Amino acid sequence: MPEQSQGDIEIRIWNGSTWGLDEVFVDTSDGQNEFGDLQSNGKSEYKRFGSAYRYAFVSFKINGKGYTIQPTDYVGEEKLTKGKYTYKIAVTGLNSDYALLEFIED
Repeated sequence: MPEQSQGDIEIRIWNGSTWGLDEVFVDTSDGQNEFGDLQSNGKSEYKRFGSAYRYAFVSFKINGKGYTIQPTDYVGEEKLTKGKYTYKIAVTGLNSDYALLEFIED
């Protein structure tokens, strides 16, 4: 099990899809956190990270099927400053592996 990160950046997950998300996991540039399960339109508690960007590696399951949001790189991106942020996950359909990650500054 990944160790929860400590830091001044707080991130939560918002399930913006019509399906429940299971085993939500986020891995930023220097921290990992498990967010557990989220019902449709549910929001998690904030978790702390030492550093992060406007997007991150995110994995989750819907009805046992795995989904991954994988950043290519962080070239040209600036690290987030101290504060609270939300990654909103949207899944377009269960027949696709495609999911969107929207960044929200809280």
